[in-house]
Amino acid sequence: MGALLILMVRWIIAGIFLRAGVVKLGDRAGFRAAVANYQLVPSTLVAPVAAVLPVAEIAGAVLLAAGILTAPAAIALGLLLTAFASAIALALAQGRSFDCGCSGTATPSRIGWRHVALDLVLAAGAALVAGYGPVALSVWPGPLRVDPWKVPAGGITPTVIAVLVVLMTTLVTRQAAFVRGLMTSATDTARRPGIPGR
Repeated sequence: MGALLILMVRWIIAGIFLRAGVVKLGDRAGFRAAVANYQLVPSTLVAPVAAVLPVAEIAGAVLLAAGILTAPAAIALGLLLTAFASAIALALAQGRSFDCGCSGTATPSRIGWRHVALDLVLAAGAALVAGYGPVALSVWPGPLRVDPWKVPAGGITPTVIAVLVVLMTTLVTRQAAFVRGLMTSATDTARRPGIPGR
């Protein structure tokens, strides 16, 4: 399998997830509505799932694009793609139709079997990347790489990893604070007594 082909597949998948995650973060309300439309999680979990999923997509995309823990990142994104395909297929089988929420409400697109097919093709691509462990332009492919003993020690790699970890930690921390605020607000609303006579 050509290293260039694997690299292209890796970057295509990373680019798709990066764009989708950023757009979803920019349209939190629209994405919450999309998550609710799938009817796969209880209503109390819709907001946390809608807040965490874009961050996971962005983190996975950054790791995959940079070639950090390449195989685990590819496996995680492949599992997400398979879950997306399954959720859409289930909704279609139930005769439901709504915006897929793939890229927020900026570019609305109703669910269809083409989404299922595309997600499965991308999941196969992610499996290919995980299986062949692309070594081209990788910062640190990780322990699942076929020849981990060839990873050069020292150099700029530890610095790049440290910077990426700090950036992702900051992003996740902000999202966690946002989720905590949503949950606190929901709890306060639930504890508020009703107005008599209404």
